[in-house]
Amino acid sequence: MELKFKIQPDIARLAAKLPRDASGARRAGMINLVTEVESRARKYAPVRKSNLANSGTSEVNADGSRGTVSFIAPYARYVHEGTGLYGPHKTKIAPKAKKALYWPGAAHPVRSVKGMKANPFLLKAAKETNMAKLFVEGAERFLKRR
Repeated sequence: MELKFKIQPDIARLAAKLPRDASGARRAGMINLVTEVESRARKYAPVRKSNLANSGTSEVNADGSRGTVSFIAPYARYVHEGTGLYGPHKTKIAPKAKKALYWPGAAHPVRSVKGMKANPFLLKAAKETNMAKLFVEGAERFLKRR
């Protein structure tokens, strides 16, 4: 299961400050923005074995109008959105075919569990990031190099 967060700031408004033919600058600004969101999300991701944090990737399309930050660990969505009572179904986790649940390390078999609370680490990273500032910085850096 993959967790994705698409980043689409108001490109027209931000790119208005750039020269006419500035697709490279727009892409550079979006890359700067997406990598910052990804690095912050890696910091906020819960760490047990760091598999979740290490599964983060980011990509930007060719014209720089859309960027995506993804965490591809199989359990990324469950960590981000929560499970059981705290997840989208709002019900306890209970066995389907047996009388009780059991997993290695459990003190005893249990009839049901509440689940785990959501930890929206990617959303927190995106909200905390000053997107306009990062976009403009990346674009300006690209234009200065030209």
